[in-house]
Order: sequence, then C-alpha cells, then structure tokens
Amino acid sequence: MKSETIFLETPRLLIKIPSMDYFEGLSELNSNAEVMRYIDPAGKKPDEVRTRLQQAIEHYEKHGLTFGVVIEKSSGKLIGQAGIIYLAYDDTQPDIEIGYRLHPDFWKKGYGTELASALVKWGFKHLSVDKLVAVINPHNENSRKILEKIGMHYVGKKQAYNTEVAEYQILRNTVDYQHIKFVPATIEQMPMMQNLARFYIYDVTEYFGHEKGWEIGSDGLYDSGINFKKYWEDNNAFPYFIYYRDEIAGFVIIDKNGTDSTVDYNMAQFYILRKFTNKGIGKYVAYQCFDRYQGIWEAMVIPGNEGAYRFWRSIIKDYTSDVEEYTHKVDNYWRNIFRFNSFKKANNR
Repeated sequence: MKSETIFLETPRLLIKIPSMDYFEGLSELNSNAEVMRYIDPAGKKPDEVRTRLQQAIEHYEKHGLTFGVVIEKSSGKLIGQAGIIYLAYDDTQPDIEIGYRLHPDFWKKGYGTELASALVKWGFKHLSVDKLVAVINPHNENSRKILEKIGMHYVGKKQAYNTEVAEYQILRNTVDYQHIKFVPATIEQMPMMQNLARFYIYDVTEYFGHEKGWEIGSDGLYDSGINFKKYWEDNNAFPYFIYYRDEIAGFVIIDKNGTDSTVDYNMAQFYILRKFTNKGIGKYVAYQCFDRYQGIWEAMVIPGNEGAYRFWRSIIKDYTSDVEEYTHKVDNYWRNIFRFNSFKKANNR
C-alpha cells in the first residue's frame, strides 16, 4: 500500500485518492438501491459513475480535495466513498462540504461518524476556512443524527446537486486564548458567583434532576446550596472569575481541602458557562490553575456527574500521564477523585 494514495486515515478506515482502478467497485456501490435511496433513487449508471469519478480525480489534482474511496483496514474491502470538496464540485463559490456514503453491509458500525468527524478535523486543520457544510436529503434521519453527533447544526434547506437538500454547518473554534482572563474575585462579587452557581445547578440536573433536593424552587430559581462566603474567610482558598473578551465566562475556586494532608491543592469549584464550553476554554483555564499552583492536586467529581467526570478525566490525562484515580468518602459523601502532581509537569513545559 503506497502512502501517497491515502488521503485520510482513521482508526478503522482509509480514504484513498480516487482513480479509475476503483471504477468497478464504485459502479456496484452507486447502483445499490439502499445506498442511493436518499442520493439518487434511480442509481448511477456506469457512464455517470465514470463522469463523477473523473470529476473527483480532477478536483484532487486542482485543489488537493476530493471525494475519495473508503477502504476498511481489517478486510481491505472497498466499502464506500467519503471526502471533502467544494460544494457540488463548484469552486466558483466558497463553501466546502464533507460527504460520505457506505455500503449497507457496513452500516451500524459507527463508520459514518468516524468518517464525518475525521473529515471535519482534517478540514479545519488543513484549510483556511471558518465553516464546513454538509448537504443531505431532508428525510435521511440517520445522516442527520451523525451530523448532529459530530457537532454540526441544521441551518435550513437549499438547492444543491439539482435538488432540495438540508444544509448543516459547523464553525471553526475561533477562541483567542490571549483574551481569556483569570481574575481574583472579591468578597463584593460573591453574589455574582452565587448567581452563576444557579446555572451550574441547572446544567447538572441533566444527571441529578430525578433526585430529591435537585428540584427548582417555587420562585423559578435553582438554589446552589454552596456556602461561597467560606472561600473568602479561608486564607487557603483562592476564588477567581473567568472572562473572555471582557465577558464573564465562569468561575474557579481552589482550596487546600484534600482527602489527606499530602494534598496541596483541591479544585473546589469549577464552572464554565454553556456558551463557552467545547471551545477549549475550560481546558486552558484548568491548565493555568495547575501551572500557577504547583504541587499535589485533587479534582473531585460527584458520582453520576458524567459530564464533569469525562472533562476531568480527559484534560488531566492530557496534562500528565502520572495520575491516580480512586473513590473516597468526603464529608460523608462519595467522590470520584483524580490525584496528580503538577510541579514536575509545569516546570518541564
């Protein structure tokens, strides 16, 4: 297998640069009624397949983009097509689209999601675009689910490929980390932090809303139940607000209340407003905390808070491979805990 024939590689699949060598396999794929149900119910005749294949070859030669051939690594079989091109091969307009189609024998394996996600990552890494699009038959619910799963959002219907399609888009993460501020919070700002904590409670009711004590109040407000004043009364606590471009984006409170005396710092409270999540801001701020306060750290998660658990597990293991994970009772409540040493990591950056 020559590496120059590979356009993109995923854990289980290869997208190979198209050539006429794949004509017979693509003819079979594009005449399959299930494959073409939402693309072209009549299927593609051999001459149409040949024309499209030549178009894909020329598009790659001109732009370095193409609708390639999908090969399953484990079997070596041609199982579909996928790629990234100017929308409908029209380079007179700016939109870049991702697309894929798979043989029915290879549905329900997660291959569609694997391909779509990889194409989005490739596009934003290699192309100077702030948006990628996908267009599908409005009735293709399976493709809708895949696009929504990888973070694309529906924007409406339009004409493409001589038919009406549903258009999805995803925007590049354009966060400028130089505009993130990490500002000590004053006691006068405590009410603002309490207000933000109501949003935190709202977010985690996704996981705990069925439990007693997590109900919304009769006044329509969630009660954070957190005694924030103690953090200003304790010399070993460090409350901060997070700002992005001068807009408040969340808060962080660090203290020294670990599970034992060997712990230097504990992530007591950490919250990023939903508007600013999935942009790398939380990870950036957490790393700033770890680097600024060097020593043995703990980050505790309430069992069942899957969002927080996935967040801390991911970013701490990216920060350092030397991390211990265990469950411990804290103030009569069980907590899932991550422990690591930030001193060595911070000084080796």
